[in-house]
Amino acid sequence: MGGSGKSKSYTQPQPRHESRYFSPRDLVQRWRCSRSTVDRIARREGLTRLLLGEGRHGIVRFLRDEVEQLETSRLVGQDD
Repeated sequence: MGGSGKSKSYTQPQPRHESRYFSPRDLVQRWRCSRSTVDRIARREGLTRLLLGEGRHGIVRFLRDEVEQLETSRLVGQDD
């Protein structure tokens, strides 16, 4: 093959940094439900919301730790 003879070096992809937050879309995918269900659960369970921006174009994020604690608290196991 033609070219300059220089080989391109390949770099391993860096591991993704785990965010402290989940977006509503993340939770829709994680929980396999609708956005309205995510909003309803978040309201009912009192999840802390981080609101960035205002109005229709603002964004909402939920604290990862709270979401994971909620999930853990809702696990159902077999009775002994």
